Amino acid sequence: MTQENEKRCGNCGHSMEFIRREDIQLGKAGVLSGMWPNIWAGALDVELWGCPNCRKLDFYWSGGEDDADWEDEDHMAQTTCPACGHVHDLDDPKCPRCGAKNPNI
Repeated sequence: MTQENEKRCGNCGHSMEFIRREDIQLGKAGVLSGMWPNIWAGALDVELWGCPNCRKLDFYWSGGEDDADWEDEDHMAQTTCPACGHVHDLDDPKCPRCGAKNPNI
């Protein structure tokens, strides 16, 4: 019997395992505009699922209520601290948790 939210691997048919939710950065960098299009574009909240049998990864839109109003609100792009893994605003000069310098600035 399969669970309602169970996902099957498209490669081998094995049951997929939930890994985590992640924000995927939208936009693209340009030669003249630099990283600003990325900052303005925001991020997409997705779920990562992996197959323990063949190591395939799948991304699924999380479909949260916050995503429905994304275009109507102002959101600061986020970055992950390379030292401690804490997610914070992209324009923070240092990580608020560990104080490591933000490499994006």
